[in-house]
Amino acid sequence: MRNMFGMKLDYNTSYRALLSAQELVRGTAEGGYENLPSYLRQIEISNPGTVTCLVKDASIAGFNYLRRVIVVDGTHLCGKYEGVMLVAAAQDGNFQIFPLAFAIVDAENDESWEWFFTQLRRCVSDQYALVIVSDRHGSIKKACEKVFPWARRGICYYHLQQNIVQKFKGKHMLYLVKGAAYAHTLFDFNRYMDEIRSINPNLATYLENADVSLWSRVHFQGDRYNIKTSNIAESINSALKPAKGFPISFLIEFIREKLGRWFFIRREDALSLTSHHSRGIENLLAIREEYADMMNVERIDGWRFVVRGGHRDCVVDLELRRCQCGVFDIEKIPCSHAIAAAKDANIHVTTLVCPSYSKNYLYAAYAANIYPKSDVLEAPNTDDTSPANEE
Repeated sequence: MRNMFGMKLDYNTSYRALLSAQELVRGTAEGGYENLPSYLRQIEISNPGTVTCLVKDASIAGFNYLRRVIVVDGTHLCGKYEGVMLVAAAQDGNFQIFPLAFAIVDAENDESWEWFFTQLRRCVSDQYALVIVSDRHGSIKKACEKVFPWARRGICYYHLQQNIVQKFKGKHMLYLVKGAAYAHTLFDFNRYMDEIRSINPNLATYLENADVSLWSRVHFQGDRYNIKTSNIAESINSALKPAKGFPISFLIEFIREKLGRWFFIRREDALSLTSHHSRGIENLLAIREEYADMMNVERIDGWRFVVRGGHRDCVVDLELRRCQCGVFDIEKIPCSHAIAAAKDANIHVTTLVCPSYSKNYLYAAYAANIYPKSDVLEAPNTDDTSPANEE
């Protein structure tokens, strides 16, 4: 490698020059921690209501307009002091990742997860149901039970899948395990479990001992909707990967800038919608409506219908918003059977969709701005009567 003067540089010299340039731009690892109190104070000034690393006036406020499912995960940092970044995230009404909270801790242990959940608890009301989805980390389980005793906990299906491959060499059976995990009805769940038991009784016993209420959708005691894995939080970790080796204050600023861009773009997108619901929901309803048009409907009474067609014939109760296929009950989005019944009853399908999927809720989730630190917002003093301008 040659520099601008034509001198040849060896690899070590070039690498040291690169590190020096990075330190000039981002600062040192030591300086990142030294400047952290000042940085956080500036963020608090520009974003009133901020709690430690939780941007309360934006992400946490937006959570009020989302389905109450929080996905948590941890990822290792690769800077000089290493450490772990804990992430909490949700999903908006357009099936997009919605970051909630970040924390930098020394390791994933009981103390760090309890501290993280305690900070999050300050911003999440216990007046409403809550679901927390994660991997099977024991510290997360303990912290959840201690800090969020009213919340329902679910485990990520993919982490369960990895254990099956490692312990039972059961890769060839994953389609059956996935079928049981994703089943919308008890009938389908039992059908898959019976087939698993006939092939590998030990695997069936393992799945039952893992607590079916944690990994099975049909047995879950709460509303986790379409969220079956911890991919939401893991995707955030992937998006932040370029900055995981940065000094701490630079990493946090990287997160703030990325969230600011996401909020602005998604807010503008929600504002441009001409439909009642998000694009994702409108597309899903359009597909299900095509199937609904091929079904036959028989009315039982004012609210209940027998709908024939598709994979099975189902009884739909539009008043209770239920269908025997289980999709309507779990997703809170009308299935094809419910759409067919609603058309027969001259009921507009949009009235049957959970409000969290609406355009208004989507916009409200991103309505708050995420501001840069306060010194960026301070305008220069141009008052001609200031002492500096006095003659």
